[in-house]
Amino acid sequence: MSEQKTVTDTLREVLNSTRAAFLFIDMQNDFVSPEGKMASFGFEIGEVRDSVQPMRRLLEAARDGGYLVIHTAVINELGQNSAAWTAFWGEPAVTLPGSWGAAHIEELAPAEGEPVIVKYAYGAFVGTNLDTMLRSRGIDTLVVAGTDLNICAGDTLHHAFALGYNVVGAADCLACFSRHDREHARQLKEDGLYLIENHYGLVAYSDQIIRIISAKR
Repeated sequence: MSEQKTVTDTLREVLNSTRAAFLFIDMQNDFVSPEGKMASFGFEIGEVRDSVQPMRRLLEAARDGGYLVIHTAVINELGQNSAAWTAFWGEPAVTLPGSWGAAHIEELAPAEGEPVIVKYAYGAFVGTNLDTMLRSRGIDTLVVAGTDLNICAGDTLHHAFALGYNVVGAADCLACFSRHDREHARQLKEDGLYLIENHYGLVAYSDQIIRIISAKR
């Protein structure tokens, strides 16, 4: 049996609408928009921009399939940030409370009733009620999309695995920034996907995930 067949079989087993949830990590204007702070600071965001459309299709499929959809938003606020965060990053400048930059991009805006986890760290489990929310609903599998694969989305994937969840990285719905160039951003992504696939869980493209969850309807 091929490796791809094994992944497909496992996805069919774990992508049950009563046990799986979809997490969309920090798709906020300051991270994703060309007018956002990350682009203005000189980060290459082309890979992040390219992830928006496949992520939108995945989001719509998850909604249509009746899956729990959760969004996250990182907020930078001096009174909420840890001392280590402030020592490293300095005064808050990105995704400030109530700002345009902190809002989700229009294409991936949370629908009414979809939970938004507000966080003051990279990972979505740190200092939030995400774990309680998932366990109270009997969720044991998380499909993760968003940015940055090796920072906020990565911390969330790794922490989810440590907490006992099955994790699925949606490959074309995960992306990296780079202060160098787009090729470097692609290499960072490849490294991040390698870590997930070999140490944490499954990696699958959105079309594959969509086919499976659509067949379950």
